Amino acid sequence: MKFNPSIFLSVLILLFIDCKQPEKVEVIPNNSEQIHGRLEVAQNDTTQSALYYILKEKDSIMFERSYNQLDTSILEEMATENVEFYHDQGGATYTKQDFINGMKGLGNLFYKARREVKKGSIEVFPMYKNGELYAGILKGEHSFYAKEPNDKPEYLTSTAKYTTLWILVEDVWKMSRIYSYDHKKP
Repeated sequence: MKFNPSIFLSVLILLFIDCKQPEKVEVIPNNSEQIHGRLEVAQNDTTQSALYYILKEKDSIMFERSYNQLDTSILEEMATENVEFYHDQGGATYTKQDFINGMKGLGNLFYKARREVKKGSIEVFPMYKNGELYAGILKGEHSFYAKEPNDKPEYLTSTAKYTTLWILVEDVWKMSRIYSYDHKKP
């Protein structure tokens, strides 16, 4: 039987798709040295790979539901109470409610906004303390589009980079700090 990467990826995504289930990423011990309070994990690509798929899926669900579908209820479960969001053009928010209200504001635009991640841009970096995985950093690039309520085709409004700090809170991955920067108009 021939290996099909699409089927493999689909199975991986299905394993990690339920946001409400706690995710455990098994840390496989290695003989790495501790360097400046962190473990060198170059040899431990199994944990990094699993974390990549978990956080990439969470990022995808969060943006699809809250940004593209304007269903901000997902943010209640995916953000910490003290989530902070920093935007290079729109300023900062320092609470979950302000963050959610900002996302709700997308519904007041005269056009339908859509976000799309740049294929191949997602990178994930595990964060350890004393050998224990406690957080992960996800960074990537995305594009934003507008569809006006007329016959005009959807068009690109900007591109940007973003970084999200995801932390484990009672075995559930939650967004803690979000940075959106380097916005450029087409």
